[in-house]
Amino acid sequence: MTHEDEDIRFLLTEAVPPLAPPPDRVGAVARRVRRRRRRLSAGTALAVALTVGVGVGGVQILAGGDHPPAPRAATQATIREARCPVDLREFPNLESARYGDSEPLVPGGALEITACEVPNPAGRQDHGRTAPRVLTTGVGDIVRALNSLPPHQTMGGAGSPAAVERSLRCTAVAYDRELAYVLRYHDRQPVTVYTSANCRVAVSGAQGRGLDPALFATFLDRYRAQIVAQTPPATIPTPACASRIPTSRLRLTPGRSGLDDQVSANNPSKDPQLPSKLVAVVACRYEVGEASARLIGQDSDRDDADALRPFLNTAFDQGKVTSCGSYPGYPPPAVLDSLIVADATGATAEFWLRRTPCQALVGGRSSGVTPTDALVAALDRRLGPPPTR
Repeated sequence: MTHEDEDIRFLLTEAVPPLAPPPDRVGAVARRVRRRRRRLSAGTALAVALTVGVGVGGVQILAGGDHPPAPRAATQATIREARCPVDLREFPNLESARYGDSEPLVPGGALEITACEVPNPAGRQDHGRTAPRVLTTGVGDIVRALNSLPPHQTMGGAGSPAAVERSLRCTAVAYDRELAYVLRYHDRQPVTVYTSANCRVAVSGAQGRGLDPALFATFLDRYRAQIVAQTPPATIPTPACASRIPTSRLRLTPGRSGLDDQVSANNPSKDPQLPSKLVAVVACRYEVGEASARLIGQDSDRDDADALRPFLNTAFDQGKVTSCGSYPGYPPPAVLDSLIVADATGATAEFWLRRTPCQALVGGRSSGVTPTDALVAALDRRLGPPPTR
């Protein structure tokens, strides 16, 4: 190549600008990835900031201003259910109570009162403890009765104050059980009133009162009325006569063998013997043989059942205790009438009227009493005259 040729190539090279390098596609992709990551990081930081801001100060923002959040409302303390004492070890020391105050023994406004029979291990043989009785109607009457108890211990009957002494005057009768009353409230814990039949006192907390024996009777009156109101008469079945009774059982008084008597569970004083209206009655007549008494007549009634109640109550109230059939060696009756009644609470009770060779009316676990002529005549109108033997 001559010098002229080199000069011409140089002029051509300088006259044309250099070509741009090919685009760097890998670098472009990397730059886009970095920009996207920066945008995501910024968005995430903003979201975290907003979340923390709402969590920490959101309540203030929603409430307006910089006021601190309102404190949570205090939850009401749980009110415990009423619980009967298990035994006498849960009873307080009666002598340590304060007697003579005029303050109410229990607060007003109770929703219900439970009467609890608390067994006494030192008592006589127990024939079965009645389940707790829960009173929900007439509760105010019992609250007033509790707050009207005499301020001091009473002995020898209600209203007969004992002499003021440093210690209580108590008897030593081995009662099978003692009574406690548990009052339940809507807005306070239950209140328990412990009573002592031996010392004739009632104690609640640090306060003591004298015990009126009519307190439990008043409670049972309201309790029976509550059951009657809740029990439709049509749901109470008519009792039925047993086809046979073992003669050996008839040789013993109910005090030894015992007759069915659900009524007395809510009427322990048996004054009167049948306190509630009768809704059904069945009269059964038996002819007594060597081994068993055989049913020979019966009459049931629902329409006029209560007509027998005054005859039975009067007979037990006025009758005198008799030895007729009162010990195992006494001969069984030749003819026996049995009365089974159901009262308006649904409870039943059975009564025996021994007809020959001697007359005695027995019921529950009581000794026999001489029947009244009115009761005997009322039974004969239902069953006819007894057969002669």
